[in-house]
Amino acid sequence: MCMKCKEEKAVLITRVNDAFCRACFMVYVTHKFRAAIGKSKLIRDGEQVLVGYSGGQSSSCLLHLIQEGLSERAHKKLRFQPTLLFIDEGAVTDIPHEERRIIHEKIVQLMEGTGYSYHVRSLEQAMELDIIDKKTGESDGEPRVPELHGNESSSPVFYPELEQKLKSLLNSLKTLSAKEEMIRQLRQCLMTSVARQHNYSKIMVGECSTQLAVRLLSDIAQGRGAHVSMETTFADRRHGDLITVRPIRDFSSKEVAIYNKICNVETIFIPTLTTKTQEGSTIEHLTEAFVTGLQTDYLSTVSNIIRTGEKLSTDVSKEQNCALCQAPLDTDVPVSSALNAVEFSMQVSRKKTETTKVKEDSSCCGEGDGSCHSQTDCINRKDIDSELCYGCRLIVNDLDDINELPPYLLKEISWRSRRSKMKSDIQQYLL
Repeated sequence: MCMKCKEEKAVLITRVNDAFCRACFMVYVTHKFRAAIGKSKLIRDGEQVLVGYSGGQSSSCLLHLIQEGLSERAHKKLRFQPTLLFIDEGAVTDIPHEERRIIHEKIVQLMEGTGYSYHVRSLEQAMELDIIDKKTGESDGEPRVPELHGNESSSPVFYPELEQKLKSLLNSLKTLSAKEEMIRQLRQCLMTSVARQHNYSKIMVGECSTQLAVRLLSDIAQGRGAHVSMETTFADRRHGDLITVRPIRDFSSKEVAIYNKICNVETIFIPTLTTKTQEGSTIEHLTEAFVTGLQTDYLSTVSNIIRTGEKLSTDVSKEQNCALCQAPLDTDVPVSSALNAVEFSMQVSRKKTETTKVKEDSSCCGEGDGSCHSQTDCINRKDIDSELCYGCRLIVNDLDDINELPPYLLKEISWRSRRSKMKSDIQQYLL
């Protein structure tokens, strides 16, 4: 019998002894979703919110919950205005253009069916993001997509040159784990840039507790332990005034699947870089197999991991942030630290000094009045490492050629490097 109404026969069991009939399960899921939004008090009435949509199980569940919350039959309607964003990652998996066009049309058809406005971007557009002008103080160097490359049409737009640059970047990475992490960072950069370009202050993503538990453990394994609280919390504030929220973070993947089944939510499967690969092909793939395997026998595994992750926090400097993932830098450590020991070992193991350099444009970082006398037009791995967190350093260290990095990232690091050098040169004259 249903554990809540104790009248109807249960049709599903979400956790141990949590048996629900169909009606009670819908009430349970809806309440958990609305409570997550209501308790945070982050989303204001009438606010425009950018909703990430991939066509998968979790994002489709989130979109359906938003639709139900905004419908006329809702007891208390949600008051924010959603706009959908789909990022096409077909270039990563070498999906033919014709197949990408079919997937694009299906996604657009589903988004148009909601009646909400939407944006469509391709992941390769992350290779040409523009840096916001530092003089305006509009942001701390976060990239954004040039306006002319927006694509809101029902037919896809392909960018052959950018596709080649993206593939060249991924091919330059040695391991599949590094490729997967680079794709995630590029996707996040593209999403935040679209949000800033169209003046959204909130990004809503459909990440459930199972996905976040896997992310937490894999991040720790990949040197991102200082940032796990940001990666798994309800509100990620690393981008300052732009907040990423996860309203279904308390849903397990089983609850998401059951909800989609009951409500006949249409989903679209899109292959990823690790589709059909072996269990240990990447760190995240292996962690997922480990967590879901434990969850099968011990049903509180995911919730315990999430609760533990909520308690993990580290004191890292917020004055500087990583040029790639925008998280606070965690590399300001004492000389006698594990990080410095690892770096020393890497320097000793290298056969010769790195000579790879990146050509920069000849633009001056000053005001054109002689305030900048920098003669350098290149940066090296050491300059790049100084502006990245430990986890992102591991990605770059896996890269054969740093020239393959996105131009916006190299420009940002070059600007920071020149500014840091200028500050050290005039340090003795500062009050």
